[in-house]
Amino acid sequence: MTRRRGGARAVCAAVALLTLAAAPGASAARPPQPRPYALSDEAAEVRGTAEETDAPALRPGLAADRIRPGEEKFYAVTLDAASSAHLAVTAVPEPGSRPAPTDGVQAELRTVSGLLCDMDQASAAGQAAYPLTVATSRIVGPGTTRQCRAEGRYLLHVTRREGGARSDAWPVEVSYLKEPPVRGSVPAPRPGAEEQTDQNNARPSPPTGRPRTVHGGAGFDDAEAVRDGVWRDRFVPGETRYYRVPVDWGQRLYADAEVPGAARKDGSPPPLVAAGLRLNVHNPARAPLDREQFRAWTGNGSRADRYSNPVRYENRSMDAASRTHLAGWYYVAVTVTAPMAEPFPGGVPVTLRIDVRGRARKGPAYAGDARAAGIGVAEDDRKAAGTGRTAGQVRADARLRTLGWTGIGVGSALLLGLAGWFLAARRRSAAAPGGRAPR
Repeated sequence: MTRRRGGARAVCAAVALLTLAAAPGASAARPPQPRPYALSDEAAEVRGTAEETDAPALRPGLAADRIRPGEEKFYAVTLDAASSAHLAVTAVPEPGSRPAPTDGVQAELRTVSGLLCDMDQASAAGQAAYPLTVATSRIVGPGTTRQCRAEGRYLLHVTRREGGARSDAWPVEVSYLKEPPVRGSVPAPRPGAEEQTDQNNARPSPPTGRPRTVHGGAGFDDAEAVRDGVWRDRFVPGETRYYRVPVDWGQRLYADAEVPGAARKDGSPPPLVAAGLRLNVHNPARAPLDREQFRAWTGNGSRADRYSNPVRYENRSMDAASRTHLAGWYYVAVTVTAPMAEPFPGGVPVTLRIDVRGRARKGPAYAGDARAAGIGVAEDDRKAAGTGRTAGQVRADARLRTLGWTGIGVGSALLLGLAGWFLAARRRSAAAPGGRAPR
């Protein structure tokens, strides 16, 4: 696998945009275009195969590929008998396109003998183009069959379902999170935890106050970090934007997205957009908590919200709350569809309200580095929330700090070496017949 050369492409794209902007009449000729999904520069280029035996190996982290309608691809994952594995696949239709309702993506995690361990699928609901994320897991614990807990080679089988006449390939981003085992026994689910879903609980009052400006990312990896409060963004119709929120053990996330109403200047009623706004929440392994539907937009506006279960390790054994079993960065994905350009030709204002509820609690005792895998919330994460920093920027800063400390270490070693050499030279000179220590 090779690393994506994202930096060079970004520079070329920026030059092209500047050239276009400088051209006479360019702004009048073409309205702003929605940003495509941003594949991570950290993703390794990989080519899934049609044959199981030739499947390329995935490693923990990110990988990028493309998939055509009707195509099936296999990837190999080698798992031990103690760690859990979480694999998410994000397939990306072209922004502004209108995929058929039958177009979509499916992911299956199987043993090499063909036994299905987990599967997930998603379709392009509302004939709107937005990133489709499906997620599979191999959980080591109660409820998992012996064959799916065994050490060995597994296969991630990704299928792009047929969906119409267009034959364009979709970019695909694969996320692989390897979760260390825990020490001791897995706690049993708490009585009543299954009922702590947003369907069975009254929504909290949304946060109020003066909105702060935020610019959502175009993908998971460049999602803007936000904290409790009210945020304001402006979308190009057809875009999906991502925001990330630290949610610790014992806490639950409330997210609310709202598009205001609008009236036409001539007094006629505004158009009805049957599928105008969509909000979904993803856990740290990128698994969607639910399959949220699009909300219609009328002249009175549109609103979508989500109230997650409290995050607990033992949630993995429950159906309704199984994807709130990891603490860490949760992702809020908001989609504004292309038809929203008619009532909002200058861009769609979106108000995002975020509220993390509950007291942070101590998490499970992992027998490994859970933080390195992206699990848990550290004090640095809480400080980063609200600064707008993306995951890519945090990693880049960490690399710079590592290089800085490495440079300091090398410099210190050189100085110590020179000091040692100088002292040794003094001793040799003093010990020589008739010698004198150098001045």
